[in-house]
Amino acid sequence: MQKNLTGDYDVRPDNVYQKGEPKNRAIIGSFLEKLMLPGSGIQGKENLKKLYELARSGKSCLLLIEHYSNFDYPALYRLIEKDPELGPEMAECLIPIQGMKLSATSVLTASFSNSYTTIVIYPSRSIDSEQDPEKLAEIKATSIPINHAAMRELTHRKYHGNIIIVFPAGTRYRPWDPESGKGVREIYTYLKAFDHVAFIGINGNLLVPCREDNMEKDTLQEDVILFTVSEPVSGKDFRQEKSEEAPEGYDSKQYVVDQVMNELAGIHSETEKNRQQMLKDRKG
Repeated sequence: MQKNLTGDYDVRPDNVYQKGEPKNRAIIGSFLEKLMLPGSGIQGKENLKKLYELARSGKSCLLLIEHYSNFDYPALYRLIEKDPELGPEMAECLIPIQGMKLSATSVLTASFSNSYTTIVIYPSRSIDSEQDPEKLAEIKATSIPINHAAMRELTHRKYHGNIIIVFPAGTRYRPWDPESGKGVREIYTYLKAFDHVAFIGINGNLLVPCREDNMEKDTLQEDVILFTVSEPVSGKDFRQEKSEEAPEGYDSKQYVVDQVMNELAGIHSETEKNRQQMLKDRKG
């Protein structure tokens, strides 16, 4: 996989759009098929097809997805491209927003992340967590040009048949870190920028995060993994409706983001009941 990656993966303002490597996607997809147990698949395919048709018609379309592991997107990509009702063209229209950390952490994680076409950003969590003023100034000098370039690239791609994928928590959910399940505030801005949005809940996990926060030590496991897609809604209507519901004195933008996370949690909770039954049936 490393030998196949011959592109320029250095993240700069002129290189935020990074084209993936099809040979590696085939290798990764084949590997993930061995981890995904029977019953794995996509629920709400008709909703994903509807969003795809909207994107092809020139509308800007956003997918907001739960995030549990670094195999979430590769697994979704594989299931879409191999599904006769969806197919490779739909899989290839997807562009996730990816944090720099994923490709900068190690050669191993980069081999996987650089295999998929992405728009790379400097994540807000990395900026907000820095307390040292001098280091923060250095981070901003690097991050601001990169993130401005990423937003320009996103604006171009969202009107040319692509569906943009964003993980609203900005990181993988880790049960021992409640903050990892909180939506980042800039998701409000994403909602403003798109005509249509759909939500995807993820149930099951093929790569369990390590408590040491070391991606190379994440644990592989076989599992039934289900992606549940909601019906697309108007980004403007969702934003306005939720803003009007915000309690007095509450940051209305963060409230809207919190409702995004509630939408995802609701999908997840409902699907997990069915998934647990599937697991019980497997055990007989």
